[in-house]
Amino acid sequence: MSGTKSKNKGKTYERDVANFLTEMYQESFTRVPHSGAYIGGQNFVRIDNLSEGQTRGFKGDIIPPDSFPLLVIEAKHYGEFRWNHLALGQDVKQLDDWIQQAVDSAEDKDKWLLCVKITRQGEFVLWDPKRWNSLKYKQKYKKYHYIDYNTFWEQNKDAVKQQSNSG
Repeated sequence: MSGTKSKNKGKTYERDVANFLTEMYQESFTRVPHSGAYIGGQNFVRIDNLSEGQTRGFKGDIIPPDSFPLLVIEAKHYGEFRWNHLALGQDVKQLDDWIQQAVDSAEDKDKWLLCVKITRQGEFVLWDPKRWNSLKYKQKYKKYHYIDYNTFWEQNKDAVKQQSNSG
């Protein structure tokens, strides 16, 4: 897939996640304009020159409403994924890279979620259980937990809201 089509697919998925959360919580979630780790990774030093409100607007791919001050969401939509490696307990470099991006986008007190959609294969949510208390999950990848996207939100909607509002 060409770079432009791939970026558009990613932006569309970010919008889909934001719209889904807006509808579910009846609060405004929106995709980060020009998302691309403005303050993540090597750009983390930019945080020193931004207010807390400005910083929140550039973490991850989705801007949560004020009632979710600790929530950071990375959203990825790709055409292929090595499910066989995941099923066999092997490293999945692509997934490791996405996890690192989520980690880099979050400050120590933040609660990050990685939402992933694989074309014609499904969606899942992955998180670090050290940052979240007792979220329901079905599978583990290394030290992380993950579960089907819809099941995640059905089972963890209230816990995500509560824990995203307190440290």
